Amino acid sequence: MPQATAFEQALGTLAPSVIEETIRVTEIPAPTFREGTRAEYARARFEEIGGWEDVTVDSISNVVAVRKGAPDRARLLVVAHLDTVFPDEATPVTRSRGRLTGRGVGDNSLGVAALLGVAQAIQKHAPKGLGDLILATNVGEEGRGDLRGVKRLLKDYQGQFDAVIAVEGHALNRIQLHGVASLRHEISVATDGGHSWGAYGRPNAIALLARAITAIEPLMPEVGVEPRTTMNVGVIHGGRSVNTIAPDATLELDIRSVDPQRVTSLLRSVRAAMRDAVGEEGEMAFRRIGNRPGGTIEEDHPLVQAAVQARSGLDLPAPEFNAGSTDANAALDLGYPATCVGVTTGGEPHTPREWISTGPIAQGVPYLGRTIVNAARLSRSDVARLG
Repeated sequence: MPQATAFEQALGTLAPSVIEETIRVTEIPAPTFREGTRAEYARARFEEIGGWEDVTVDSISNVVAVRKGAPDRARLLVVAHLDTVFPDEATPVTRSRGRLTGRGVGDNSLGVAALLGVAQAIQKHAPKGLGDLILATNVGEEGRGDLRGVKRLLKDYQGQFDAVIAVEGHALNRIQLHGVASLRHEISVATDGGHSWGAYGRPNAIALLARAITAIEPLMPEVGVEPRTTMNVGVIHGGRSVNTIAPDATLELDIRSVDPQRVTSLLRSVRAAMRDAVGEEGEMAFRRIGNRPGGTIEEDHPLVQAAVQARSGLDLPAPEFNAGSTDANAALDLGYPATCVGVTTGGEPHTPREWISTGPIAQGVPYLGRTIVNAARLSRSDVARLG
């Protein structure tokens, strides 16, 4: 068996520092659209690592470090999103045996920390035969961010990369093949409103919106039916006061499917059902607030196989090839080979109870580092754009 390279040896020692980095990153608040402070931390860390052709922060707080490589090898854009779904400033991390718990600790503070750790190992130990690397911590992956960070990177660095790898803290044992398409709409109802006593009898926007929600219950996709499709009313708000007939009410609707056509057709049915339910009693408006495209990469594509082969010798199970909604979606939609890989296992993402297991990070960081190196050693002709 060949002796491990200095790079491989370095990867094997990174887990403790990546765990500490994860805590530091998590405790810097980074709600979507307000990632600036965490971005500045990432920029400082890239600068501290050093050796880059360039380190930049763009106008929306994407942080990019560029490393030049062999011209005939695959050029990679590797991204780890900075933002979290949590709007508040509370980001404490709790340690317990074998676990870290905290808002966004796995989604995606660990992804950012692992990318920084691998970046340090690459710069210090310089694996041979790599193509260009564009390593980025990006904004706007969550919620209303609508992948705006990676979309900006795909535009700004067009022609400078051949394939994309997204890094998430969770999902160590999953490799993304399919980008789940989603549409998100803000749907509102407006009425004249009035005093709850003096104008009693006028239509209430909250009641009408509730009627509209009830009307789409029969349209909810069944669990376990293919192509997998989901629909969710995730936010609802409206009204003025307890003694005011509500003049306005709004909800936010998320529709997802591995089949983009299913998303579009379901939205048409939702519009019709809601409008029929409200009728002439209120004015309805539909405003798109998110459009995550879909796409697919084949299991036998060299980029995917670079990740599969990176698992060899790390005592990891055979990966599950899954459908996901990550930064890789935007790249797949544009025809670039793209996938998403994880660093550990965990649970309860997007809740205050979110947690990650610390033990598997000792395998997950080498897996990530190997995946990046394997992919960057492919020939550009092997990677090639998807048709």
